Amino acid sequence: MSNSDSLHERGSALENQFFADLDAKLLAELKTKQEHDNAVAEFSRISGIKDTAVLESIYKLGVTPSSFTALRVFPLAAVAWADGTLDDAERTTVSAIASTHFGSQGSPASQVLERWLKTKPGSELFAAWETYAKALVGTLSVSDAAALKSAIVNEIHAVASSSGGLLGWASVSSGENQALSRIEAALTRA
Repeated sequence: MSNSDSLHERGSALENQFFADLDAKLLAELKTKQEHDNAVAEFSRISGIKDTAVLESIYKLGVTPSSFTALRVFPLAAVAWADGTLDDAERTTVSAIASTHFGSQGSPASQVLERWLKTKPGSELFAAWETYAKALVGTLSVSDAAALKSAIVNEIHAVASSSGGLLGWASVSSGENQALSRIEAALTRA
């Protein structure tokens, strides 16, 4: 084997290694992009928010779709139980709203919600939710935080008013008003 053949073989090996490394890098970038796109689409489905900038902000913070689902769904259960009982109208409203945030019945998130609809979540869970919500809202831009707050507040008001009260009077109990205030405060940027 001549020196030129050996040099050619080494050059070919180097070229093959270069392109193999480049292919691996491109595949990794493609996988990362696909994971990003899937997460942003999942955030949109969970939240109902269509503004890509808001969704991108949430993704860049390292929020996972499962933690975001809890952020979106827990307030529904908290308001429904705020007066100490959960009636059929509240259960129906919570289930209808929550179904827009889950991919399917039987998902882990829907199973957790079903448990919350049977047994009132503890006060420590409400406190943990408040801490998480405040931290998340504090890292979002003012407009992104406002969009997230608006989406959640609209839903919890629907739950609070679903029981209807007596002839339209007192449709939102004092306990529900307290829960609404706590949730809105947690979602308000300082």
